[in-house]
Amino acid sequence: MNKSFSGLSLLNEKMSNSYKGLFQSFFSSKKYINVKLPYYDYLRGQVFIQDLRDNYPEEMSYSFDIGDLIHMLYMDFLQQIKRGVKNEDVAVYLKQSMEKYFPTKLIEQRVFKQVSHYSFQYEDMEEFEENEEDEEKFAYLDIRAAEKIILRGEILLYDLSPFLNGTSVTLEQLIAIIYLDFIKNVQAHGNSIAVQQTILKKISIK
Repeated sequence: MNKSFSGLSLLNEKMSNSYKGLFQSFFSSKKYINVKLPYYDYLRGQVFIQDLRDNYPEEMSYSFDIGDLIHMLYMDFLQQIKRGVKNEDVAVYLKQSMEKYFPTKLIEQRVFKQVSHYSFQYEDMEEFEENEEDEEKFAYLDIRAAEKIILRGEILLYDLSPFLNGTSVTLEQLIAIIYLDFIKNVQAHGNSIAVQQTILKKISIK
C-alpha cells in the first residue's frame, strides 16, 4: 500500500511496520492532524462557540474551543458510520462535498513528445489542481485525536476508494467537510436552540 489517506499516513505505517509493543503504543496514542478551513468559516465557528458561552454560561466549559467542536463532529460522523451507513452512500456524499468545498480546475497543456527516432508530435495533457482564490484566507488547525480514531478514518477512506470513481479524499478534507457542513447549516438557519442544546448535551457526556 502506497497511497496515503492523511498527512500522518497511519494506515501505511501500520501495514509496513511490525508490532513494536505496548510501550510505543502508549506514547503514540495521541496525534495531531492539521485541518485547513476557509477563514470566514473558522471565524463563524468561533462566534458559534461564543454564543454558547453567552447563552449557557454555567453549562459551557470555558476550555471548549473550535478544535473540540470539530473533533466532536468527526466522532459523531464515525458513530453514524458504525451504525451501518452504506459505503456507496458515503462515497456519493464525499464526491458531492469535494466538488462543493474543494473544487478543482482543469488545466490543459500541450507537450511535444518524441514518438519515433525521427518523429515528434504534440500531445494534449490534462491536469487537475485545487482551485483556490489568491485573496481567500485560510485557518490551519491542529486537531488532537487518538491514534485509533485517526486510523479509523483512514481505513474508512480506504474502504470507500472503489466507490469514489477516482476522487481523492484525505482525512483532513473529510474532517473539514464535516465541520463545513455543520457551520454552513448554522449560517443558513441561525444558531437554533435545538442545535445549541444538542452540542451542550454532547459536551456534558464527553
